Amino acid sequence: MHSEIRHNLEDFLRGDDHRNRSGSGLPARVEAHLGECAECASELDALREQSQILRSLRGEAAGAESVEPRPGFYARVVERIQAQPISIWSVFLERKFGFRLAVASAALVALLGTYLITSEPGGPEFASSPAVVRTAARPASQAILEQQERLRQQRERDEVLVDLASYRQ
Repeated sequence: MHSEIRHNLEDFLRGDDHRNRSGSGLPARVEAHLGECAECASELDALREQSQILRSLRGEAAGAESVEPRPGFYARVVERIQAQPISIWSVFLERKFGFRLAVASAALVALLGTYLITSEPGGPEFASSPAVVRTAARPASQAILEQQERLRQQRERDEVLVDLASYRQ
């Protein structure tokens, strides 16, 4: 019960718990505990003192005049905010954005890595057809020479067909 009352002293002081109120505005069980426990009683006194100080700062104390900032205060605050340099890199320094960017980057790297590992053959032992094996085994210059040879042969066939089609006796 001690820890429950100690953790809820602020709520009791504020008046959130309306059960079994005593004359002081606190529940009867809390009053009974405060009579026995000096630690909780001193904690409650400290809370009341802090509450009174905060009220006096806000101008809620009896007979206190309201405190207003000096003329031009808000203008100086706005000037100071606008005078600070704004950098595009400051967005990356925000904790939430940086964490999300790191997670997205890691996911992208994992996705691309998976794609490269599963879709690209690593060599002849991973090839799916004999044509791929032959192409992978040949040097690039040899493949280019063979392609040029096929094109030359195709041109020769086309010339022969033109000669036959246009032949006259």
